[in-house]
Amino acid sequence: MEISVISVVIPLYNAKEYIGECLDSVLAQTFQNFEVIVVDDCSTDSSPAVVESYASKFDGRLRVMKTKKNSGGGGYIPRNIGLNLANGEYIFFADADDYLAKNALETLYNAATKNNADVVYTAAYYELNEENKFHVLRDEKGKKLQRKGGEDVADLVTDDPEKILNELFMEGGFQSPWTKFVRRDFLTDNELFFPEIVTGGDYIWSINVYSKAKRFLRLPVPLYFFRSYALSFSLRKERRPQKQVSFWVKAFVSWLKSLNALTTQNELLAKNPAWCYKASSDYFKYCLSWMSDEVLNRFYSKDTYEILLREFAKTNDSTALMVPFFFSALINREKLAVKIQKRVDKLEDEVTQQKKQIDTLTPQANRVKDLEGEVAKQKKQIDTLTPQANRVKDLEGEVAEQKKQIDTLTPQANRVKDLEGEVAEQKKQIDTLTPQANRV
Repeated sequence: MEISVISVVIPLYNAKEYIGECLDSVLAQTFQNFEVIVVDDCSTDSSPAVVESYASKFDGRLRVMKTKKNSGGGGYIPRNIGLNLANGEYIFFADADDYLAKNALETLYNAATKNNADVVYTAAYYELNEENKFHVLRDEKGKKLQRKGGEDVADLVTDDPEKILNELFMEGGFQSPWTKFVRRDFLTDNELFFPEIVTGGDYIWSINVYSKAKRFLRLPVPLYFFRSYALSFSLRKERRPQKQVSFWVKAFVSWLKSLNALTTQNELLAKNPAWCYKASSDYFKYCLSWMSDEVLNRFYSKDTYEILLREFAKTNDSTALMVPFFFSALINREKLAVKIQKRVDKLEDEVTQQKKQIDTLTPQANRVKDLEGEVAKQKKQIDTLTPQANRVKDLEGEVAEQKKQIDTLTPQANRVKDLEGEVAEQKKQIDTLTPQANRV
């Protein structure tokens, strides 16, 4: 069997509503030299059966695997399994609830081979909402260029991981695996696998990939459709306030531990502590964003601090010293919430004031409605009279035409009258002569 050029790896967990559309988008690719590896993370719905139903459509290019037990979220273990099984020259990681543009694989493959790139990073993608409408999202570099009216073009960076890492950390580069098209032997030779943590593994993986890339191509072309609302639904699970706070604090501590482990092995990261500080701060805010305001308001700051301290203490390293820093982020969030609430209160007052003004205008508004009703009634009457009005116009036209014909006949009519007069005169003369004629 011919070895595929591209391996598309898809982690699967309870995505029965979307996996079909994802697979259809791969089938529809303009570039067909690919294999698809779906790794089921012990789904509890019919997702695996949906995937199996596509087997014949892929003509042997679809493989379905299953983890021994659920990995707990993130899809990182399924991606690692898929990477180890892949035969393609290049790897593309897709999520089961998203889909690809028809020319995605062809565009990525051509860009990678033309530039001999280790990594092709797509700096734009389509974000889908619940109405299935989409808009293009660009990374911060792309947004800045757009605001300045500049053209965002493909950019190849060679042997300068510091530059691309700086863009990832400091300029809002995208972290998701599906924004990268990567050469497989580059990943395996450098052992660039996903960390086995609950959340944030894609960020750690991206940092690791960027730090090792020799030829990195930034491609500002959207080729991927991302369902942001599907992610929101999966992460906002129902948990009691204490459990919700505990879950995300533990997730952050686990992520930070993974980052610290990577930093100790990576000289470039160790030399740039500002990057790790920025990454940690951003990721902590990300974790907070998944805790509802209701939960944070109900849960006392003192309790949150204790959870932070307890979880950091388990790491047995210096990260526990960072607890006050991260706790200050909670305080800042509370201050921001107060500021926003004041703004909300002000807007509500303005709304109340506007409603009062509307109430004073209501009688006039009702009069306008009454007049509009009368106008509509008169229009209906006009509509019913229109056929009669048109008949009158037609008759007037006929009368005018007849008058024209009469006008053309008037001289002849006058001549007839004159002749009739002469005839009558001659008859009179004949009548006077008749007795004489008889006598003769």
